Amino acid sequence: MEVSAESRSVSILEVFDFLNTPAFVVDSCRSIVSLNPAATRIFQFTPDEIAGRDIAGTICPDGESFRRAVYVPEPFPGNFLETPCRKKSGELFLARVSLVPLAAENRSVLIVQDIGHLQEKMKETELISELSGVVNSSLSIGTVFRIMMSEIRKFIDYDRGSILLFNEKENNLLIFALDTGMKTTLKKGVKAPLDGTSAGWVIKNNRPWINHDLGEQIALPLDKKLFDEGIRSTISIPLVQDKVLGVFNLDSTEPSKYSERDLRLLLSVSKPISIALENALLFEEISKEKKEWERTFDAITDMVWIEDGRQRVLRANHTLLSKTEFSRVEITDKSCGEVLAKIGIDSMKCLCSDTMSTKRPSFLELNGRGGAIFHFWAYPLTDEEGQLYAIVHYLKDVTAQKRLEQQLIRSEKLASLGTLVAGIAHEINNPLGIIAGYSEALLERAREMSLLKMKEFEDFPEYLETINNEMFRCKRILKTLLEFAKPHGGTFRELDINELIKEVILLVHHKAAKFKHSIECRLNRELPKIYADPGSLRQLFMNIIINSLYFTPEGGSIIIATGTGGALPGHQSAAEESIEVSISDTGPGIPAGIINRIFDPFFTTKPVGDGTGLGLAICHKIVEEHSGGISVESEEGKGTRFIIRLPAKAA
Repeated sequence: MEVSAESRSVSILEVFDFLNTPAFVVDSCRSIVSLNPAATRIFQFTPDEIAGRDIAGTICPDGESFRRAVYVPEPFPGNFLETPCRKKSGELFLARVSLVPLAAENRSVLIVQDIGHLQEKMKETELISELSGVVNSSLSIGTVFRIMMSEIRKFIDYDRGSILLFNEKENNLLIFALDTGMKTTLKKGVKAPLDGTSAGWVIKNNRPWINHDLGEQIALPLDKKLFDEGIRSTISIPLVQDKVLGVFNLDSTEPSKYSERDLRLLLSVSKPISIALENALLFEEISKEKKEWERTFDAITDMVWIEDGRQRVLRANHTLLSKTEFSRVEITDKSCGEVLAKIGIDSMKCLCSDTMSTKRPSFLELNGRGGAIFHFWAYPLTDEEGQLYAIVHYLKDVTAQKRLEQQLIRSEKLASLGTLVAGIAHEINNPLGIIAGYSEALLERAREMSLLKMKEFEDFPEYLETINNEMFRCKRILKTLLEFAKPHGGTFRELDINELIKEVILLVHHKAAKFKHSIECRLNRELPKIYADPGSLRQLFMNIIINSLYFTPEGGSIIIATGTGGALPGHQSAAEESIEVSISDTGPGIPAGIINRIFDPFFTTKPVGDGTGLGLAICHKIVEEHSGGISVESEEGKGTRFIIRLPAKAA
């Protein structure tokens, strides 16, 4: 069935109307036959008003030029003509006009495209493209917002731009980002209600809003706050990405600043703005969780680090960095052995291999330099499929804890020993006294000539002398035990620790000279007085100094220093002081395997007969009686240092 020319014309006009493009059907004389609704809307003529009229004189102010261009054999070079067009109202606009002949018909379709509208569309497309690029360029809302506002300002001017977040739980809005040079109380972080505000209306209705002139009408009461700050017109659009995220606002101090054209433009770019906002919120949440994890990780006072499957450090906490003096960059990719060596632990074994093979936590106690003790754990990190991808190492310095435990055990031993010694020492003393009396009597009798002439008696004087000497050695040991067991009960008084140390040095000076040792004093003359028993402290310092003289090779040196220290744990407030006395020697040092036993009763490294093993145990007891503390630092081949801390306080 043949379609009529009229039907074809109507169909073509409908196509261009769908594209919102004015189109006219003209005959061979260029008279208007018909037009589409888009042409009616744009040019404001009804079909009856315009039918039969010359197209050139009707829509073009310079009809003659238009007519000459149309009536050439091949009109419109390049298939279009740029010319001013005129609406019924007389309003002019620049348009691109195309004339398309209809096949097998003596008619043509004249198409009019508003160049200004085209340019607006191009700008809109350009803006959307720019904003999409901004969204992909950064996850920082600050960066995205600044660039985004800079791009929007190219098309729409404003005095204040903002993004308000919708808080569904609190049912309010939060100013999340702000761009303005105005003085305002509505700053970033300020909350606003939904009711009574234009931004709240946008959230509730999921529709845009324009305040054309707040000076003439304030439709929502709380918008008066905007007016009070000098704002006259506003435009707000909802930001939606699966759910309502917030509102984007532009405010101006000029009335009637924003039009439907601005609204269309902002609505077209609301999608990339919403995407940018959602990405920023997600990034902010992830960053917040990351920072919280990092702060927690660094707040751990023990050493923690994470290794990958190659047993190389991925991350270390602040404590480990300070202990190893590595930077975060330097420690990355270090092996477990390198980290332990830097701390002072020469371990041939690392827990990594055990944990990797068993995928179970591992534990090891490690010894470090200077008698340090560490507890070392390794924990596997596995993915959802059970594959190990990293290992968490946890290293805790338990030296102080171990020493405290040993001190407690030692104190219990000393208390038990004291009770035992107090009970039996006197009982042993009595028979020893009798033996001493008889041995001395026998020695006297052994000097008689009649006995000395007897061959069978010739060994008796030597045996009796040995018995007598060993018996008196037993009495000396018992005396030391009794001194150890009984409370010293000396007279506590205020004294100058420096003067006391000088007295002790005078007493040991002869022994030091005998071994060609030098004694150096580094005494702090600003020390506070202490309240102590001078007799007990003389014995304390004498025992330690004599020990140092004994173990230091000939020609060595002993250094005695005094100073102030912090509060003693468990005895004073943090604001109070203690005095500190250190006694250092240049001896061979104490082996790491026995350093924790030196304060145990009867433990000694001296040859049999040279020591009872009670000297340092008594020192420990004296310090405890003065509510102080004693510790030792030693490294084989580098000497030993005893540190005595006593509370500085008045009587």
